[in-house]
Amino acid sequence: SLFLLDWIYNRPRPEDDAMPLTIANFLGLPIFATSEAPYDIVHTGGNFMADGFGTAFSSYLVYDENGPDGEFNQTVKTPAQTDALMDQWMGINQYITMPTLPYDAIHHIDMHMKLLDEERLLVGQFPVGVSDGPQIETNLQDHVMGHNSVFGDPYEVLRIPMPPSTGGQYPPSAS
Repeated sequence: SLFLLDWIYNRPRPEDDAMPLTIANFLGLPIFATSEAPYDIVHTGGNFMADGFGTAFSSYLVYDENGPDGEFNQTVKTPAQTDALMDQWMGINQYITMPTLPYDAIHHIDMHMKLLDEERLLVGQFPVGVSDGPQIETNLQDHVMGHNSVFGDPYEVLRIPMPPSTGGQYPPSAS
């Protein structure tokens, strides 16, 4: 069955918050909201990728925003409680989470990684040892490569070069 799920956005954006209900009404779909305790969860679309078969990827931002330092959460949740809500509401039984990058200020996973299909990841590649490159490589080795795709195979990683920031330099030296 098809339905929409509306979670708490991680910043005040009233027009964004109004869209799920507008879309659900337009398409005639049921809508559920994880905005009331004990089901409240704070998350952003840019920090969530799912394969449609029960596997999803996020940075630890999801844990930070639902934990004791969360600015928009209603109840404090442990990572295990957050994972359980993602399973209950999104059908995510393999939630691959990883540390945020040191120079990516918004900590959204889509700033350096994209799930192309159930078996392939497009991953940003910095010059060796530069900027967010070391953390991306650690995340791949420690958090992604230990999991298999829905078909039981290791993920294929395709690389895309990351450009320098304005001024031709990479963080932290970028202006």
